[in-house]
Amino acid sequence: MFANVGFRTLRTSRGSIYGMFVILLLGVLIANFAGHLLIDSESNISRIIGSCSQVINFSKRTFYSSAKDGYQSNGSNGDGYSAKAQTGPFTYKTAVAFQPKDRDDQIYQKLKESIKSPTGEDNYFTTSNNIHDIFAGVADGVGGWAEHGYDSSAISRELCKKMGELSTTLAEDSSKETLLTPKNIIDAAYAKIKDDKIVKVGGTTAIMAHFPPSGKLQVANLGDSWCGVFRDSKLVFQTEFQTVGFNAPYQLSIIPEKMLKEAERKGSKYILNTPADADEYTFQLEKNDIVMLATDGVTDNIATDDIELFLKDNSARTKDELQLLTQELVKNVVSLSKDPNYPSVFAQEISKLTGRNYSGGKEDDITVVVVRVD
Repeated sequence: MFANVGFRTLRTSRGSIYGMFVILLLGVLIANFAGHLLIDSESNISRIIGSCSQVINFSKRTFYSSAKDGYQSNGSNGDGYSAKAQTGPFTYKTAVAFQPKDRDDQIYQKLKESIKSPTGEDNYFTTSNNIHDIFAGVADGVGGWAEHGYDSSAISRELCKKMGELSTTLAEDSSKETLLTPKNIIDAAYAKIKDDKIVKVGGTTAIMAHFPPSGKLQVANLGDSWCGVFRDSKLVFQTEFQTVGFNAPYQLSIIPEKMLKEAERKGSKYILNTPADADEYTFQLEKNDIVMLATDGVTDNIATDDIELFLKDNSARTKDELQLLTQELVKNVVSLSKDPNYPSVFAQEISKLTGRNYSGGKEDDITVVVVRVD
């Protein structure tokens, strides 16, 4: 089970419907003042006011921004943690679990591909070239595009598919070994799906990791998905979130020229990052480490303290029941995301921004890839 510890020690109280209206209205005013156009704010106001549920419904994130060009990365590079020397090749075991959010909203009824997607607007991939060399990643399609009739799952699905293909193809070609970094693979995959024109419109976050025989983990992250390494149930390494504003992550986008010009005419901008904006990390793994890649459906609901507690309570199961354990983690997060009284990380961020107490989980697509190091 999860405990109210760490970031969520102070339990926030449940706000009134009027209070929620004020919070959201204030958010719109702040966004307009800052030059950000929050696409789904108005629809969320009407949706929340018309319901007694306090579960937070901000899963369809913004894709507009008036922030200046040239987003600067502030992530760490190099070895973030000094580990003792390792001998012999490492082996890896992987597990994947996911749960899409409910798609009862009318906007999804004409988006058949999105409804059929088993992971919702999230997607993932894992490739195993051998037990000593694997790649894994997750991507989160920006849900705000669904409001405009576009399949928000398309770009994350195609990006993950191409990243998986490239991870295998490049590994088989020794002459292309220098292209095997996660950042290079994200770059090549993004360029390919743009050139193929499979995706008409969309935006997605992306995080990718390479687990080589040496155990020197390589990670590239663009957006607000997340990677963490747990050693003896304690977090010893994690990536940083990249955002241009509240609920507005860095994202790789595909947007027709006509739409770009129309936004410019209105004085707005889309968030247009490139793979070059991704933060890169390296970290020396040790045997028995647990590595987790997750979309923000996890990190917006639970704190890393909760994951530590979950792993500590189930440490004996990580070796032989990794898949079942990963599924249980996702099931628990899904339950909390629908709890109107749960003091989620996302609810507390809203409380900080508005100065009002609020609680509730954030319903969203939830995807997790877990890797055990042996």
